[in-house]
Amino acid sequence: MPIDLSALTAQVAETEGVEASAVALIQGFSTKIQEAVAAALAADDAADQGSIDAANAAITEVTNRFKASAAALGAAVGTVA
Repeated sequence: MPIDLSALTAQVAETEGVEASAVALIQGFSTKIQEAVAAALAADDAADQGSIDAANAAITEVTNRFKASAAALGAAVGTVA
């Protein structure tokens, strides 16, 4: 007797789509933040190395938070198997 896995297959496909959207959103946020900070620093002629380093540190922190968020999402999906 064959097992009907169509509902499970559909749910997996839907989950993959949601996960892909979340990853794209996270990557988009990271890119936009980097662009905004870079533009602000470029516009500020008085920006010194200290302010550039501080901005880069802030970008790194936010990027790491986004990465952790994506990892948490992937781990949660992995536990459903």
